[in-house]
Amino acid sequence: MDDERVYAQLLRGDAAALAELMQRYHGPLYRFVYRQTGDSALADDLVQETFIRLLTYRGSAPARFKAWAYTIARNLAYDHLKSARHRNEEASAAIEDLLPDTDGSVFSHDSRDEVIAALGRLPTEQREVLILRFYHEFKLEEIAEVTGVALGTVKSRLFHALKAMKGFLTVMEVVDDRSRSDA
Repeated sequence: MDDERVYAQLLRGDAAALAELMQRYHGPLYRFVYRQTGDSALADDLVQETFIRLLTYRGSAPARFKAWAYTIARNLAYDHLKSARHRNEEASAAIEDLLPDTDGSVFSHDSRDEVIAALGRLPTEQREVLILRFYHEFKLEEIAEVTGVALGTVKSRLFHALKAMKGFLTVMEVVDDRSRSDA
């Protein structure tokens, strides 16, 4: 059964529908929010809040549930990242398990740590586009829907993010090569 029908059942009070949606979406939403925030406990809290909002929503069922659920999670993470409390905290340096473990990844680089560090240096808007596109395999149109920006903006953010990643990784390679030759 498709997500939209399961969600419609949830809105009618079907507890099994909630279990089904949690099984389908808890893990992916958690990984998405974790990649945005770099904080496991915060990601748990924000995904829980996402499900609370899905449960308490009283409007008509969305046309595309997946994009809508990711939009809610994205907005919660984005609001947190913009909050004054977060701006005063040090940013977490560790973003684990950022990329899939498959060969042929867009970021085919020797060191996952370097890729993770480079990704952490991107602006939030660029990082989220990369995460949605290459880890969650969203189409560009779906990314536009989740982020609430025009398709052209998504394309621009993706272009600039990839360009910045290439630059960051090139610099890291040069520094790494120099440190090896100095040793």
